[in-house]
Amino acid sequence: MSIKYNDKNYPYIDLGRGYIIYLQDDDYTDQRWILKAEQELNETAENKARSLEQLRELLRDEPKLTVPLDDEKFLLKFLRPLGYDVQRAFDCIRHTFAMKRTYGKDYYEGRIKPSHIRHIYDSGMVSFLPLRDDDGCGICVTQLGRKWNTSKVSMYDVVALFRINIEASLMDPLVQVNGIRIIFDFDGLSMSHVAQASPKHAMVSLQWIQKCCPLQLKSIHIVNNSMLFNVLFTIFKPFISKELRDKMHFHNRDYSGLTKCISAKCLPPAYGGTLDAPDCEGQLLGDFMQLYDKHYEAMDAFGYEESNAK
Repeated sequence: MSIKYNDKNYPYIDLGRGYIIYLQDDDYTDQRWILKAEQELNETAENKARSLEQLRELLRDEPKLTVPLDDEKFLLKFLRPLGYDVQRAFDCIRHTFAMKRTYGKDYYEGRIKPSHIRHIYDSGMVSFLPLRDDDGCGICVTQLGRKWNTSKVSMYDVVALFRINIEASLMDPLVQVNGIRIIFDFDGLSMSHVAQASPKHAMVSLQWIQKCCPLQLKSIHIVNNSMLFNVLFTIFKPFISKELRDKMHFHNRDYSGLTKCISAKCLPPAYGGTLDAPDCEGQLLGDFMQLYDKHYEAMDAFGYEESNAK
């Protein structure tokens, strides 16, 4: 199990047995995804070019906001998942940088890039599963119970983790097209975990997910949720929109329900699946994520000037 580089010089984790984990890729060439992007996201060469220029015009006119207008990949990670709805993409970008300005001191400073939170990756709290679901969705597992050591990982770190992982997922054009499914595993949840939560943490994390994240969250799956989870969920529930709530599935330990939503071949046996890929070592995932530090540093240079965040 090691980090390797493909012929495009993009890093990936070779898990062995033919399984890999990767984040970054060029545009898709498979006809299946080209057709899906066209039919579901209105992606044609003409619409892409027109939407890119319209979005650039809106961003140029936005007072005191600096973004990389010439970086097509940056603009597409907002346009493509939102079906080339230029206004929605523009609003999403504005909300993203307004959130950074408003909550930067508490939630961004010191938590900008993967190396800042690599203690989370090292702990094994996060797994990117190597296989895509049948519809092309990526699958991410976050363990928010037994593997969450609250003496080392704060709720501020966890909120940063969500933001950093979503940004990482958006590096892959296929995820931009197909979206992602997220599994939250609360096995071992304790009062020390619940005590980390607060209405402010809940509001900030959910406002970011619901207003700033262009990624299609196809479904969110809660597993191993005990009675104590209900206490935690009560803190977050007032900030969850109906649209997001409709995507949430609560399975507890009924993994047969989980495999009705996600193909069993993509899930490890711990979740009722048949995936025989080796588990990725936490420290190796930390090393891998840290390779993208420069990407996050570059993104951190953009935003609203201090005097005029909206």
